[in-house]
Amino acid sequence: MLFFISSCSSVEKDVKENIITPDNIEALKKIAKEKYKDYFELLYNTKKDFALCINKNKSDIPSPESINYFVYDLLKNKITYEGNISQGNISWISDYEIRLEEIPGIVQRSGSVVNVYILNVKTNSKTKLDSEVK
Repeated sequence: MLFFISSCSSVEKDVKENIITPDNIEALKKIAKEKYKDYFELLYNTKKDFALCINKNKSDIPSPESINYFVYDLLKNKITYEGNISQGNISWISDYEIRLEEIPGIVQRSGSVVNVYILNVKTNSKTKLDSEVK
């Protein structure tokens, strides 16, 4: 009987830890403001259990735009991945995958070669795809 009661208590605790509350979202926004002030965009995956925070650095000096970003796990209330690309695009392509397109600094006459990566936020693995010409 004691085993049954203690196991129910454990299950109840696990369920509470896996719920997204307004506090989780406020914690995310607080971290984003600390890192990027008010210059950030939050993009949620369709299940709304992960968020992608993007900061595009624009400068008055003519130079490529850099993109700082981090991935936030709303269930665990923590940053799971952080990085930057010198210029390009970043977006969700599925519930747990982010597409990173990075344009190298040297532009060739035949067109820009884009390095494309897929970031899996569940496994924190980054896979490089074949380069694309744009």
